[in-house]
Amino acid sequence: MASPTSRLFTTQQAPGRALFRLYCFLFVAGIFSLFYYRLTHIPADHRLLWLLVSLAEFWFAVMWLFQQSIRWNPTYHVTHPERLPANLPPVDVMVCTADPDREPPALVANTLLSLMAYDYDVSKLAYYLSDDGGSELTFHAMYLASIFARHWLPFCRKYNVEPRAPQAFFSTDNPVADSGGGTFRQDYSLVKEKFEEMQDRINSTVETGKVPEETRRLHKGFNEWNTKLSPGDHQPIVEVILRGNGGDRDAEGKPMPKLVYVAREKRPGHPHNFKAGALNALNRVSAVMSNAPFILNVDCDMYSNNSQTLHHTMCFFLDYKESHRIAFVQFPSVLIYMELTAIMAPHIVAPAQFIAVSLSTAGNSPLIFNQNGMRNQMGLMYGCPVEDVYTGLALHSRGWRSVYLTPERKAFLGLVPQNTNDTLIQYKRWSSGLLQVFFSHLCPFTHGIGRLKWGQIMCYTFYTFWAPWSLPILCYALLPPLAMVNGISLFPKVSDPWFKVFAFLGIASHAYSLGELLWVKGTVKMWLNETRMWMIRGVSSFLLAMVVTVLKALGMSESGFEITSKVIDEEALKRYKQEVMEFAVASPMFVPPTTLSLLNLYCFLRSTVLVISKGGPSVLDHMALQMILSGFIVLVSLPLYEALFLRRDKGRMPTSITVYSTLLVLLRGDGGDRDAEGKPMPTLLYVSREKWPGHPHNFKAGALNALTLHHTMCFFLDPKESHRLAFVQFPQCFVGLTPNDLYAIGLIRSFERIVHRAGIAFKRLAISLFNPQKESVLGPRSSEHK
Repeated sequence: MASPTSRLFTTQQAPGRALFRLYCFLFVAGIFSLFYYRLTHIPADHRLLWLLVSLAEFWFAVMWLFQQSIRWNPTYHVTHPERLPANLPPVDVMVCTADPDREPPALVANTLLSLMAYDYDVSKLAYYLSDDGGSELTFHAMYLASIFARHWLPFCRKYNVEPRAPQAFFSTDNPVADSGGGTFRQDYSLVKEKFEEMQDRINSTVETGKVPEETRRLHKGFNEWNTKLSPGDHQPIVEVILRGNGGDRDAEGKPMPKLVYVAREKRPGHPHNFKAGALNALNRVSAVMSNAPFILNVDCDMYSNNSQTLHHTMCFFLDYKESHRIAFVQFPSVLIYMELTAIMAPHIVAPAQFIAVSLSTAGNSPLIFNQNGMRNQMGLMYGCPVEDVYTGLALHSRGWRSVYLTPERKAFLGLVPQNTNDTLIQYKRWSSGLLQVFFSHLCPFTHGIGRLKWGQIMCYTFYTFWAPWSLPILCYALLPPLAMVNGISLFPKVSDPWFKVFAFLGIASHAYSLGELLWVKGTVKMWLNETRMWMIRGVSSFLLAMVVTVLKALGMSESGFEITSKVIDEEALKRYKQEVMEFAVASPMFVPPTTLSLLNLYCFLRSTVLVISKGGPSVLDHMALQMILSGFIVLVSLPLYEALFLRRDKGRMPTSITVYSTLLVLLRGDGGDRDAEGKPMPTLLYVSREKWPGHPHNFKAGALNALTLHHTMCFFLDPKESHRLAFVQFPQCFVGLTPNDLYAIGLIRSFERIVHRAGIAFKRLAISLFNPQKESVLGPRSSEHK
């Protein structure tokens, strides 16, 4: 232990700042040049297109400027845990789960066991699980985990193993069993057998949906479920599974930490505020039972990967010079099966955060005090789906600081979403919540002025504006290709000196992002994946988040909290490891990105044919930048095309999405096809509707044949009779009848007069060609038309 005045951490500046700032200076000069061109070269025609593209570029420029606040002065922290005092403060560890179907109880048990095995004085640790599902299955898994912990904790201490999540430690990807001696192997086999037994008991109970009676008799807590509970309507449940303070001991006679199960009360019609409400309920319980000055909050799908995490954290909270200003410490979101190399801003959502508090409650609002008596309204703040960002912004506004820590051994590992739909749902929730933060009373640009540094204001604003990115991305992916196939140029010619400005900005921005990724040991393929997902999120998650936020502002919708599934699908996981995108479900969020990718493919191919067939150099000179833009979108969309047309596995794009997107492209109405005189050609579609065994297709009626003729319009547009006409019929005439109509097919002529007078549709007598009015098909005629 070092002297009390020894610094427990050091902060160092990252190298390369001068080179980065030179890049920023050149890029800003390019941005000003671009807008000078846009303002001085406004065309006489198509000014609206020019304006929309210019506004999109303005948005990109402003957001680029805000983003540089994150990169302007990068630093990293080095901790010195060897200098910590021997007597470390208590810590309350809080884990949240909400749905046993989407967050399997075995997963929750694995996370708890990894945290309980911290290399820390167990008498200083207390663990609280919030189960918002109020599930007996989760309580059962927690109880079995406490039994297994009596063997797991001594094993971890004895052999100092890493990681201390049993699921990861005993997996086939961790060959640790071959590296130890005879005693280790014997203990390894014994503990592994007990772990597999625990897993089997948890999983079999989940499958049957009922806890065995012999297990229910082992703990009084199971009596809470003697009557059936609803996840949204049940009494409060607080059950102590391990008492702590030496009340329960492990297999070696050492004390066990406190372990508490909490299911807060829920009633229909009473808002429960999702995760923020769950954490505030845990705050109240822990304040009564342990009242530690520090809280660790971990998601149920993020297990501990570093048993020294608490020691690294205490290097900040116990530092004599800075501890009084630090509100929380965050760790990066590192996902299993994926290398996350992007450096995240210190305030962005993290899987685990430590909060320095002394908890107290007053009325309905928990309060936080620091050691100097500075009172801050606290608890996780309500009102939006990203309560952690909301609360972090409030703390920063009151002068608190936070630390973003990336230890050499990753502190936490979590499950990555295995499919595109879950990923987009997650980003929709985040981006919607972030936009709500901007429009709240804590708006960085209003509330933050005078309270936050300008770099913080810009950083917060950049992330709260995720959702509005959808509009300029949609504009840039839609308008240039459509203009290109109609012969409209929105960018300078290749022969124009201004071409160099656009080329520089495009190359520089992408080269920098690629270089930044390679600097942190990424790959070119990782960069393509990142670019692709940025585009997909921009026109799906962000777009839907905009709609959700607007509806909420109008009082037409309420924010929800959508839980992404943590259930592992082995086939999907196999495809994920092969880096094959998983779609599988017919999500509406897939329609915009697939439509835009198909549109850009069509426009790029059509323009390429035009360049080859009609005076190539001249066309290429005018449309080069638009062709490059569409070509780049086509390049990053290759996995989408594969999922749309080539793949046959379960993770391919559903047929309905393929049909919708293709029809939207074909019905673009751009006049792209013209006849020999240059007049627009009508749209001609081939449609083969989806058919599957066992699903009725309703024959011709299902195919929805419709005929549109000028003669028909003479009836439907007649000012006197049109309002009463439901449909117009035509006789079915045949080509190739024998002179005497051998099979009497042409007998229709005998009934033409009857049909004309009676207005009857004869199915068998082939009055099959008719044009219905939509009103007559979709709804009954009102009485005034009868």
